[in-house]
Amino acid sequence: MKKSTAIVVLAIFSALIVLGVVFAFVSLDKGELGVYDYVAYPKNISLGLDLVGGVYAVFEPKAADTEDLANRMEGTADALERLLFDKGYTEAIVELEDNGTRIRVEVPDVDDPEEIFNLIGRPASIEFRAEGKDEKITTAAYVTGKDLESAYVSRDNDNQFVVALRFNDEGTTKFANATSERLNKALNIWINGEWYLGPTVNSVISNGQAIITGNYSYEDAYKLATQIQAGAFDVELTLVESNTITASLGANSLKTSIIAGLVGLALVIVFMIVFYKMLGVSASLALLIYTTFYIFFLAIFPWVQLTLSGIAGIILSIGMAVDANIVVFSRIRDEYKNTTRLVDIGGDANAQRLSVHSAIKQGFKKATPAILDGNITTLLGCIIMLFVGGSSIKSFAITLMIGVIISIITAMFVTRVLVYSMYCLCQNKKNAAGLFNLSNAYVAEGADHE
Repeated sequence: MKKSTAIVVLAIFSALIVLGVVFAFVSLDKGELGVYDYVAYPKNISLGLDLVGGVYAVFEPKAADTEDLANRMEGTADALERLLFDKGYTEAIVELEDNGTRIRVEVPDVDDPEEIFNLIGRPASIEFRAEGKDEKITTAAYVTGKDLESAYVSRDNDNQFVVALRFNDEGTTKFANATSERLNKALNIWINGEWYLGPTVNSVISNGQAIITGNYSYEDAYKLATQIQAGAFDVELTLVESNTITASLGANSLKTSIIAGLVGLALVIVFMIVFYKMLGVSASLALLIYTTFYIFFLAIFPWVQLTLSGIAGIILSIGMAVDANIVVFSRIRDEYKNTTRLVDIGGDANAQRLSVHSAIKQGFKKATPAILDGNITTLLGCIIMLFVGGSSIKSFAITLMIGVIISIITAMFVTRVLVYSMYCLCQNKKNAAGLFNLSNAYVAEGADHE
């Protein structure tokens, strides 16, 4: 790498850090920008019940819906929790009350709680039938909402919003049979007992996935998808109570956590620079870039809803990012020690440069497997927590997973580029090894090597 290239690289990364900090703390309204509003992206991070509060609602089954109620209410609660998670409410709490005869739902940081509660309380029934519009229903439905696994908003080949349906195993078989029987005929969609759409089946659909088209806006498609998925509940619910919930920790706790995080980050940067010198400077720049991108992805990922457990995941992932750099730097020091056993540095500056460069190259190469092993096992743990954990565990798993993925990228690529750039700027210095705090990595018998 040429010195001019190293300067350009450092300038680009420094600019990214400055822009990241500016966009993280500065919000502009339409008047200031002239065209668009801009809200600092950390403010877009959804917060959990313990930090910002939310709303709660209690649902009961319809009076006539009492057959095998206990098991069906439990299945409905599970389906409702999956529905809320799929819609981005990852910290929603769904619990059975009054010996399983009621379902209590707590949802944090909701823009329009009445809409989601009304949708849950008025689920849509969906059926795929042979009968078309204005025809009398005389046969059983091919597929119903009970055969659905999920309904969500997607886009078709024309980039139009559609409602995508994914069936469970039983529904996949039923839908394949239906499309086979109705090939080149209409397979009519009925919603809430009314004819909705009669698309022609052009091919047998055996993968359990279908879409409903209709020139929807995103809001209309989202509303319909939510209604349809609610129609897959084992019990039809009625809203009987709802109210707001105050934050259990409050805004002061969030501010305190942010201040503590910034102080901790500053102390880590100071430690890295003092102990590892230019290597520490490179790691500190990489850590700032990591933190900037981490917060940005927390803001744009719809599944992130920050709670106290989520903050713990953030802190842990930042610690793992620092740990990855320390593993690399320790390996570089070991490689420099091994290299100086083979090269008589003495007063030869060229030999010293070769030793430092070789140590950096081999340090990154040999540290990579250890970093990947540690981070991949952590990712596997996060995946397990996502599938089997409760809402608070899922929040921890999501924030930790995002942080670990970004950590791997910054440790393997960003830190490497920054270290080589720093080395390029310092390689002609008389004490290049000392600038990288490598001169004390190896002391030969009877002599100190710089």
